[in-house]
Amino acid sequence: MKKRRNSVSIAIPASMVSEQRDLREKTGVLAQVGRAAAIYRVDEIIVYPDKPDESLLMKYILGYMETPQYLRKYLFKVRPELRYAGTLPPLRTMHHPVESTVAHLQIGEAREGVVTDVTSEGILVDIGVDQPLKAGGRGPSKGSRVTVRVLDKQPLTGRAIKKSQLEDYWGYDLRGSRSRLGELALSAEWDLTIATSRLGEAVSERWTELGSRWLESGKTLVAFGSYKEGVHEIVRKEGRRAEECFQYILNMVPSQGTETVRTEEAVHATLSILNTFKD
Repeated sequence: MKKRRNSVSIAIPASMVSEQRDLREKTGVLAQVGRAAAIYRVDEIIVYPDKPDESLLMKYILGYMETPQYLRKYLFKVRPELRYAGTLPPLRTMHHPVESTVAHLQIGEAREGVVTDVTSEGILVDIGVDQPLKAGGRGPSKGSRVTVRVLDKQPLTGRAIKKSQLEDYWGYDLRGSRSRLGELALSAEWDLTIATSRLGEAVSERWTELGSRWLESGKTLVAFGSYKEGVHEIVRKEGRRAEECFQYILNMVPSQGTETVRTEEAVHATLSILNTFKD
């Protein structure tokens, strides 16, 4: 699947999983967010400051999910936050291939890898097959994650490339934001900003206008509140009004049958609706 022309970032609060009682439940909630991000081709998950702060746990679990299985042994040490990592569902995105032999590789194929050695001739990269890939020239240091393109199979050679050079959707990036939600939304990096709230306008009321803005946008931010406070309350603590920070404040689950919609549920619902717009 091709990546989006309109790059989409979602912003979730650092307190998102504080409501859950134990680590298994927290892991399950974050699994839903990671899967939703991959299903709807989200380019970036931003964790913004909020109390209680569980951002470290969130970044470990979401980062572990995004990392191809064959690279996890290099990039993640045994940590208490990952105790239930074995329960995380696979993403099955294009950068999580299941083929593990050189014979199944395609010339021109891109793979994620980790640099296992640096030589005078270049780097050796573990790309999850039965022999390392050799890439010439200067590259990342040993232990670094790198994206490579396969140039030949006999011997297995390739070159390091930037993720931005890929046409396919290649998973989400993670960002821990020091900026509070309102400040983040007001950043000049966004062409379009959307906050989700039960107090917002029904998305159907802005459907045509929003669809046009979506087509024009090159970079979009979609923000979610916490289990205890909505976007309006969170931004108000900064001395700001949500209406001043976001171009749209929308109710993505109008006529909800439950008293509350949990953040992970709102992420799924919102992204499924936005996914219907032309890209």
